[in-house]
Amino acid sequence: MHQLLCTALLTLFAAVAAAQPVPRLELAGGVFTLSVPYLEYGSGSTRQAWSASLSSTTADGFVVNAGSVQSATLLGAAVSPPTVAAAGGGFRLTLPYLEFTSGGVTRAYAASLTSSDLAMFLVDAASVQEVALRTELAAPTAITLSEVNPQTVGGVSFGSSSRLQLSWTAPAGYAVDHYQITATEPLMNTRVSTTAAGTASAATLTPLKAGTTYAVVVKACADSACTRSGSAAAVSATTAVEVWQLQGSGNAVAGLSRPVPDGNARLSATRFGAGAGAATDTVQFYYGPMGVSGQSVASSGVVSAANPASYLAGFTSYATTTGLRSPTSATSGIKDIMTGQGVPLSAAMGSKVRLFFESNDADGKTRIYAVDSVDGYVGRDFNRGTPTTCSASSDYAAGGNCAATLVLGVEGDAVNPTPKVKAVRQNKITWPTLTDWRWDGAIGTFMVFTIDKINGCTTATHNHGYAMWNGNRFVPQLDAAGCPKAFKSAQAALPMHIGGQRYKMYFGDPSIATGKLAGGTLPFVGPKKLIYADGVSTGDVAIVEFEDWEGVGSARNVVFVWPNGEKLSDTAEGYIDDFHFLTPTGSLDIQVLYLSITDGVVVPFAATAVLLNP
Repeated sequence: MHQLLCTALLTLFAAVAAAQPVPRLELAGGVFTLSVPYLEYGSGSTRQAWSASLSSTTADGFVVNAGSVQSATLLGAAVSPPTVAAAGGGFRLTLPYLEFTSGGVTRAYAASLTSSDLAMFLVDAASVQEVALRTELAAPTAITLSEVNPQTVGGVSFGSSSRLQLSWTAPAGYAVDHYQITATEPLMNTRVSTTAAGTASAATLTPLKAGTTYAVVVKACADSACTRSGSAAAVSATTAVEVWQLQGSGNAVAGLSRPVPDGNARLSATRFGAGAGAATDTVQFYYGPMGVSGQSVASSGVVSAANPASYLAGFTSYATTTGLRSPTSATSGIKDIMTGQGVPLSAAMGSKVRLFFESNDADGKTRIYAVDSVDGYVGRDFNRGTPTTCSASSDYAAGGNCAATLVLGVEGDAVNPTPKVKAVRQNKITWPTLTDWRWDGAIGTFMVFTIDKINGCTTATHNHGYAMWNGNRFVPQLDAAGCPKAFKSAQAALPMHIGGQRYKMYFGDPSIATGKLAGGTLPFVGPKKLIYADGVSTGDVAIVEFEDWEGVGSARNVVFVWPNGEKLSDTAEGYIDDFHFLTPTGSLDIQVLYLSITDGVVVPFAATAVLLNP
């Protein structure tokens, strides 16, 4: 059994059974047989299902019957299933419910058994208790799933990318106390569960992943503890992919509206919520203005959900008086400042903005640094002296007015090195922004950053590494071979918090060159893709580790349309770069993309897009 549990390769998602099989204890010919037709091992992406039977002559200890252990179909909505888990140097078989019939009377029990070798199990006498007998009743019927908010823009028709509408007909023969509804997806086996009143006949399932097929099970419960219930067979439906509409007019780059007149590439966006003083309820750009080598700041007015222009247009640029400049002559240290990200810090961390930025240093290597604002949440001045910009090499040096801290270095650095990597670029730090727009320095905050091809690690030319905050610094995550754990063939990645310990991440796939202009010199990022992460998938549920992310091979497409509703061509989409997805009002009902775009010829400039089907 141990070998099967640890080494068998299984299909982790298949047709969902109508009801969870019930474990039974039977006595025949002086032998007790414990039949467990369904039990689970592992969780999240490692969750597996098995069946087995065990025998005993005393009912105190059971031996696994040879050949009885078989893989089983995972149930998408298994309620308190039997489980096997490592415990105390051995294993524990937990049976929340089993039935035993004697003298024509059936009774139900809960029990646990322990084992050191997964071959012999001893009953934990203290765990045995009688429970209420379950009764399988008639199931709900006419289960249907449909789109929420269906719409058509141009030639593209779609519904919500995160919700499905569920309806059913109540079962006959008994009064329903309440319904239990579970939707399960196959990639990471994550679930969305909800309940509905006994009088209900419909429910909205949310939050779901875009472009994902869900198996949905509706269970009718005849009592509050759901000891008597009827479950319908699973029905499946797929959510719509995300559809983003560029803002402006027409169907070409020339007609797009510009939130700032001087916006170039190297763009990131930051939301300031309540408590940010004069910056409260604003969106701020940290970006590379045209003609400026470095990072400057632009700010919106007060954002209002009722006024889309408040977060889409009319940003005030402070290009000449704010931010960081590349030193005009640098023989060591910071030389060419590129992409940056402004991260507002909590009161415990100083109530200020920490600007993370990449620098192509004087030694030819690229590193990530950080410098803190001296004007609190205004976040425009990072110079402790009289000037409001940082520009000289001496400014960034230790003891300088803009002294920069090395956040992620490269192989060979004495401080914060990234093994096997010669350049770390385009960092994006992500924390639970829907919970608090400020970063509180909590352990588990993560960063993605661009790395190039690494011999012996990855053959893809563009990849993203993963680093996690340990309370003092960001630590690059490595695999068993010492290679950075990486999202391979991914460029300009941007993670976004979507509630709890759930995130989604957008990136371009440069390995797909369809639409790239021959002889073009501007970066072609490729089609845009989308993956998800959930902290419950592996390890610590409160932390999103690299393994909690779906693989890039499972990424969904993202659809972009012009202001007039026409779908972007492969060429037009491929030249979208340096993007930042944001909830400007702090609600997922309004999601905005701030991006740099070009037609492959003109200099990139800043533009905006809005998610049509959140």
